[in-house]
Amino acid sequence: MTAARGTRSNLATLSLIIAAAAGLLTAVVTITVASPLRSDDQQRRQLTTNNEDEPPIEEQSLIAMQFTANPYAGRDKIEMIKSGEAKLASLRLTPDSLSEGNGRVYGTFCVFDDQLNKKDPAVYPTVDHMIQTSDHCNENRYTLPLDEVVEAVTSHDSGSIRSERLKKLPLSGMLFHQGFSGAGLIANALTTFDNTVVISEHSAIRDALNACDYIHNRFKSKGCSASKHQKLVKDVISILSRSSDSNIEHMFLKLDSASSVYIPLLREIYPDAKWTFDYRTAEHVLAKSTELKRSTCVLKKRQPSSVMASQAIEHNVDLEDLTTHEVCALHLSTLVNVASQEHDSTGTGMLISYEDDLLKEDALIETILPYLGLQKEIDANPSMVRARVEDVLSTKTNLRGIHSQDVDSQWSSQENVHVSREVRAASQLFMQSMM
Repeated sequence: MTAARGTRSNLATLSLIIAAAAGLLTAVVTITVASPLRSDDQQRRQLTTNNEDEPPIEEQSLIAMQFTANPYAGRDKIEMIKSGEAKLASLRLTPDSLSEGNGRVYGTFCVFDDQLNKKDPAVYPTVDHMIQTSDHCNENRYTLPLDEVVEAVTSHDSGSIRSERLKKLPLSGMLFHQGFSGAGLIANALTTFDNTVVISEHSAIRDALNACDYIHNRFKSKGCSASKHQKLVKDVISILSRSSDSNIEHMFLKLDSASSVYIPLLREIYPDAKWTFDYRTAEHVLAKSTELKRSTCVLKKRQPSSVMASQAIEHNVDLEDLTTHEVCALHLSTLVNVASQEHDSTGTGMLISYEDDLLKEDALIETILPYLGLQKEIDANPSMVRARVEDVLSTKTNLRGIHSQDVDSQWSSQENVHVSREVRAASQLFMQSMM
C-alpha cells in the first residue's frame, strides 16, 4: 500500500512538472509569436491575451501564478491608449508586416511613467530604463494591431472635446551619434528645460526605422514597401508625440547610435527638425565600443543595415570574414559617412566633435542648445539654465545599475582610453578616411 501511494505521489509530481513545462511553453508561444499564416482576427486574439480572461487560479500553470495581478484588468485597452494612460513600449514585426499585401505591424502597450528622466536623467537615460520600473510593463503588457491604434487615437484627438484631447508635440530636434560621444550630455541638458521632453532611444522608434533591414535579415524577405515603411516611422513618432502636459512645447528624439544610418529617412519625414550628430576620435570610439564582451556593434555582422552592407561591398570585404574590431570599425565609419553626406548635401545638421566641440567651455549653452531652438528659454533665465546644465555636466550620463556608494558618479572630460593594437589596426583599415 505504501509503495503504491509513493508511486502515485511520484506520478502526480511528474505530471505537475510536465504540466508546468507545458504551461510555460504555451505562454512563451502565445506571447512572442505573431504567425503571418493566421487571419487578422485569430492573430489579434492570440496577441491580446488578457489577464481578466484567465481561468481559475487552480487551472493556471505554476509559472503564471508567479505574476502579480493586473491592476488594469477589465479596463478598455484602446481607451487607456486614447487617454495617454497606456503608452507604446515596443513593436512586433512579421515577415509580411511591410509587404504590399495585408501584413500588419503590432504594438505592445503598457502603463509606465515616461517623465522619469525629467526627475533624474542620469538614472533613467533611456525609455527602456523607465519601462523597467513598471510591473505592468514587465508582466501585463498587451499587444494590438498598430494601424487600429493609430486610427482610434487620430479620431479621438480630432473629434473629442478639447479637455479630453492630447496635444501633438512638434519634433524640434533629433540627436544622432556614434555612441560614447557625448549625445547623452546633450539629451540630459535638454531635459532640464521645463517646456521640453526628450524621448531617448525608444525601442519602437529603433524597430520602426530598422524594420525593412530586420525583415530582410531575419526572414530573408525583400518584401518591404518604402511607403509603408515611412508611414510606420511617422505613426510611431506620432503616437509618442502625444502629451497631456500643457507646459511642454518641444519634443526631442535621442536615437540609438545604429539608427544614424536612417538620417536621410527621418530628414525626409521631418525636414524642418534640427539634427545633430556626435562623433569622436576614431580609435577612442572604437575602443569604447568594443570594450564590453558582448558589444552591440558585433551584431551587425549578421544583421547589417543595407547601408553597411553596401559599404562592405565597396571595401570588397565579406562581413563574415571580419574580426570583431573590424566589424565595429566598418559599422562606426558607416554612421559617420551617412551623417557627413547628409550634412554636406543638404546644408543641414550640426556635426559635433566630442573633443573639439562638446568639451569646450560653454559650448552647450552658447552653441548647441541655441541651434536646437532654445535660445529664447536661455535668454529668459540664463543663470538658472547655466546652473542646471552645469549640474548635468558634472554627472555621468548613465548611472543605471550603479548602486554602490564607492562608484564615482562624477563625469570628467579627462578620460584615459586604452587603444589596443587590434583597435588601432581596425581603425586604420576602415575609419581614418571617414574621420
